[in-house]
Amino acid sequence: MPPLMHRVLDVAIAAALTAAVVFVIVTVNSFLMPRGGALPGFRLWYTFISRPDILGTMLLTALVTIGYVMWQQGRRPGR
Repeated sequence: MPPLMHRVLDVAIAAALTAAVVFVIVTVNSFLMPRGGALPGFRLWYTFISRPDILGTMLLTALVTIGYVMWQQGRRPGR
């Protein structure tokens, strides 16, 4: 796999993991509220995660993190 494709995959995995953690938090929170449950929790999560600003923030965070890790690996002694 080319290095660029590997980095793109890393960013996609980071964004998916972030979405999964938010899903768990919103769904569990929905169970604790009156008239809560799995379906209202899913709807709330889907509405939240579908917003372009939220998706952009997740992707930007993943890109910056992957870029920082690559930069740090390039500065290690012995390379």
